[in-house]
Amino acid sequence: MLSASPRRRGQRRGHRYLAGAGAPAGILLAGSMVLAACGGSAGAASAAQQSGPARAAYPVTVRVCGSPVTVASEPRRAVSNDINATEDMLALGLEARMAGDFGVTGDGPAGHPVPAQYLAAFRRVREVSSDYFTLETLVGLHPDLLFAGWNYGLQAGTNLTPGYLARFGIKTLVLSESCAHVNPGERHVSINDTYQDLANLGAIFNVRGRASKVIARMKAQVAAAHAKIANLKPVSVFLYDSGQSAPFTAPGLAMPDALIQLGGGTNIFAGLRRSWTSVSWETVVARRPQCVIINDYGTPTWRQKEKFLTTSPVTRTLPAVRNGCILHLSYDQLTPGPRNAQAVTAIARWLHPRAFGRSG
Repeated sequence: MLSASPRRRGQRRGHRYLAGAGAPAGILLAGSMVLAACGGSAGAASAAQQSGPARAAYPVTVRVCGSPVTVASEPRRAVSNDINATEDMLALGLEARMAGDFGVTGDGPAGHPVPAQYLAAFRRVREVSSDYFTLETLVGLHPDLLFAGWNYGLQAGTNLTPGYLARFGIKTLVLSESCAHVNPGERHVSINDTYQDLANLGAIFNVRGRASKVIARMKAQVAAAHAKIANLKPVSVFLYDSGQSAPFTAPGLAMPDALIQLGGGTNIFAGLRRSWTSVSWETVVARRPQCVIINDYGTPTWRQKEKFLTTSPVTRTLPAVRNGCILHLSYDQLTPGPRNAQAVTAIARWLHPRAFGRSG
């Protein structure tokens, strides 16, 4: 069976397990201190706008999920969870300030999980486990900051929440996109969530200039790709993460939806205002996607997933499958992180090849 079986104590890889549409406010608050939250593209105070010499940089406050996270001094023992969050930190040159990472090699493509551009930096950080953190393994590192997301390691209703981790002196910075898992009022996810994560890290580690440069490069790459396809008719797309009996996909409140739009497509589940979740094959078939994007991580491999799509009686007659319009992108390209801009370019080139001087 090519099913994505849960390998992490009650949650699928990162985003792939939805704990519910909302969570009680008490989960997000510990005592009088609000430690993490998510507000994403909708309004977090721009951390990149803060400035000043290093000695005057602290305390610094950023906002995520609509609540403040205040850091009194530069973190020296930061920990990241999942490959996309780790790459955010490596893109800013923060490997020397990290005590370790979790879930990196477990969420990359089989055989070559870490992309070449981050491999050297990744090797300078201790990979504690290819799996996600547990309370014991995390606390054992004595971290001063955790960078993770809801359902990317953090789990509402457990002891893996920012409020509970505060008991051990751990500040938590939450991935902005993941706020949709715990904020019932979340209505929008965009690539600005990724930019905000990078800006927040830039402020917390006092590397705002580096963050601004990474964000500027990403914006330029996205703008160049989008300009070529902005006036073309969107192509309908189904994001296939995993699952045979019921496909797991990325609806309107998951990052791939935003990347597909920027790349000249329309997500067939854009109207489903949820983050990563399961749907039915009957609905996929009824919506007749013109192209499929396969999320490539671990096993089953993208080749195995593609074989299922091309041989299953349910999916082999989909227009996307009949016409061979199947694109595989790695997990770290499709989840919020610095490779999102590369994903937009790849999607645009695949959906609209003639706009890039290629035959269809």
